[in-house]
Amino acid sequence: MAVKVLGIDEAGRGALLGPLVVAGVLVAEEDLGRLREAGAFDSKGIPREKRKEVLLGLRGLLLGARVRLIDPREIDEKSLTELELTAAVEIVRRLRPQVLVLDAPVSPRAIPGLVERLRSRCALAGAEPGETIVVPKADRDFPVVGAASLLAKVTRDAYVMYLRRRYGDFGWGYPAEEAAVRFLRAWWERHGELPPICRRKWATARRLLTPELEL
Repeated sequence: MAVKVLGIDEAGRGALLGPLVVAGVLVAEEDLGRLREAGAFDSKGIPREKRKEVLLGLRGLLLGARVRLIDPREIDEKSLTELELTAAVEIVRRLRPQVLVLDAPVSPRAIPGLVERLRSRCALAGAEPGETIVVPKADRDFPVVGAASLLAKVTRDAYVMYLRRRYGDFGWGYPAEEAAVRFLRAWWERHGELPPICRRKWATARRLLTPELEL
């Protein structure tokens, strides 16, 4: 029986507007090389307009995939690391890999503790992998995580486009984008509050609430 390898990555961790997306992709170990040949690299190195095309080209190699969208209200209530950990456990429980590879959402010194928590919670869910690998830049070095990165980015982009049709253009929701800051300022001036798609506890959002706003 083929060893099943699960890669997990996220998109939108640093965003101010819109969801955090955690995605998992399951692949047979023997197909990892083919996954790389088909273009499963870190999605940040692939132009946005090409990501969906590359992702569709990977479909025939995937044994399964899952996505978890985490909205700003959840992000305001818990830490990003805790939310990503919970999402990862859910994905592991559904896809049941023998090997798990996760792009580290914490500093290198915090990785051992994260692995212990992750394996413990997977065990409680009855789905502990035989091997768990958590490393920085896993989306660059492991094609299965590169594929998960693509799935997370494509999913988030599609959802952001839906939100823009509903709320107005806010770019891709990152604090450094002028479109995002303009959108927040205009929304605040019209409604006297931040929009429901905003992570309210973030520093950029808090600055919008101060009279000495400088953008």
